[in-house]
Amino acid sequence: MWNAFTTTLEELYRQYEKIRALQEKKRGVLVALDMAALEKLTAEEDFLAKAVQQLEKQRLTQLAQIAQVTPGVSAETNMEELALLAPTDAVHRSVLAASRKLSSIVKETAERSEANSLLIEGALIAVNRQLGKIGGAVVDPVYGNTGGEQVRHLKKNLDYKA
Repeated sequence: MWNAFTTTLEELYRQYEKIRALQEKKRGVLVALDMAALEKLTAEEDFLAKAVQQLEKQRLTQLAQIAQVTPGVSAETNMEELALLAPTDAVHRSVLAASRKLSSIVKETAERSEANSLLIEGALIAVNRQLGKIGGAVVDPVYGNTGGEQVRHLKKNLDYKA
């Protein structure tokens, strides 16, 4: 049971490694504004997210099984405490190491994802400005009193006479 739990943590780590690598690729694609490549990366990212979701369900099930047979394990038990309750010293070390590696990579992945979100927001602002220029309107980078974006229409002297 404990070994299966450690294996699940290690598999979660491998999936997050893939997601982190994908986030790095995504950064380059976002900077280049390569929408075709971004679409492919997003599809791959969705696939990896589903794999992580399945592994998380598996991890929670395994934790529930461990809690049933291990006194002192509850919903509030963190990974450090859980590792201390492991049946052997070897299991303790492996659970602790896998948990720490997983925590580290999840943090790195979240940071890269946040950085990419900033790039996406910047790209959307640029696209909105370009569309505004094409359509004769400008979306101001501030919100109005109703909470919505402020749109100004540019005056154009268009001659529709043929």
